[in-house]
Amino acid sequence: MKRHSVEQSSSNEDASMTEWQVKRIQGHSVVHGATYYHVVWKPTWESEDKLPHMLPAITAWNVCHGYPECRTTSSDQFYATLEHWSGKVTGRKTVDGRAYYKIQWDATMEPEANLENAESAVSEYWDTWTKPRSA
Repeated sequence: MKRHSVEQSSSNEDASMTEWQVKRIQGHSVVHGATYYHVVWKPTWESEDKLPHMLPAITAWNVCHGYPECRTTSSDQFYATLEHWSGKVTGRKTVDGRAYYKIQWDATMEPEANLENAESAVSEYWDTWTKPRSA
């Protein structure tokens, strides 16, 4: 599945599910001659109905923070983009009566082609990686 990443925008809190912002690149691997990056993604706010695969984590977060149980009815829409992503719930807000959860996504391995819109993050990684380390 191709994920589209974007450079940092002026609004870190309002990234939509179609704008995967790279927080940092923490490593790389070469597999069959292709470079893959270990990518840490910036958190995004997602509506509850887009996160059915994270229902146990959302329920636990709500209980821990004193919120009522989340809705258990599923949406008519299927969000295949998020179903394979996992992460940690780190916040909640309500907008127009709808619950949104801040998700810190788990790091992933991404082929270089998936990061074509995050050139500054890739450049920063290589600049840091190639600097001589002090003893």
